[in-house]
Amino acid sequence: MLKKYIRSTIIVMIQVILPVLLLLMIAPQLLQFSHEFNQASNFFITHKIGFLIIHIIFYLALFGLWRRIIYFYVKRSNIEITAEQVQTALKAKWYLLVAMAFFELMVWWK
Repeated sequence: MLKKYIRSTIIVMIQVILPVLLLLMIAPQLLQFSHEFNQASNFFITHKIGFLIIHIIFYLALFGLWRRIIYFYVKRSNIEITAEQVQTALKAKWYLLVAMAFFELMVWWK
């Protein structure tokens, strides 16, 4: 019982506490680079259309290759995968497409 408690405590420390401590340690250094952050922001604003086109190409490629990706992972997997699971994975591309489009619109709407 004690081993499980120690193991879960270590996992929580690694996943939660250490990243927060690292962020607190580097926050003052990040504030020193505010000029560079402004330059990066201006760069992204200037090249907004290019990033939009790249994202659209990525989404279309992922959407078009989704069936091949699923079948590639099915062949590669050592686990028995039913036809129903494959069909569910193939249907998931629509949810993925809607989620990516939603997040993309939220970024551009800002």
